[in-house]
Amino acid sequence: MAENKHPHKNVIENIDEIYPLITIIAESKTSYLKQNLSLHLHASQIKLLKEAKKHEKPQHRKVRVAKYKKLVENSQIDDLFKLHEKLYIKNYEKLAKKGLVKVDTEVEDLPYDIIITEKGKEILKEIDELEAKWQDEVLMETENKEELLKQLKQMAQLASPISYNLKKQQKFVF
Repeated sequence: MAENKHPHKNVIENIDEIYPLITIIAESKTSYLKQNLSLHLHASQIKLLKEAKKHEKPQHRKVRVAKYKKLVENSQIDDLFKLHEKLYIKNYEKLAKKGLVKVDTEVEDLPYDIIITEKGKEILKEIDELEAKWQDEVLMETENKEELLKQLKQMAQLASPISYNLKKQQKFVF
């Protein structure tokens, strides 16, 4: 059995709130990815690449197009929208320099679109594999993995509307 070598083991044992524990777990996954990924990416770049994968799905693209069309029709493309658009494009261009995506700013129905390259698809596959290995490592000594996952899913079901509703209020299509 693997020994818990975390230098703050006693501190962790005394945490009685969920957020610090979730943060420790999330940081562990990010650190594992950054340590083992064949290409250096910042945590935000990993997240952005995964977002690009999600936005490639036809149903997600359809929603983005509909939201953007509505914003244009209602003359809601303001300075804040344009600022966010520029920031997203700038961040995606950093991924483009690494050969992971192509940024298309000449799209008819959106302010821009992102196309994941073959290299990007390979890195996404690598990320998925590393996340699975990390999960196995983290859950290695967990007695009842199925019950833990069930509880985490219940928590996620309760938590997800909070971020979803905020994204809906912001009306951004990114």
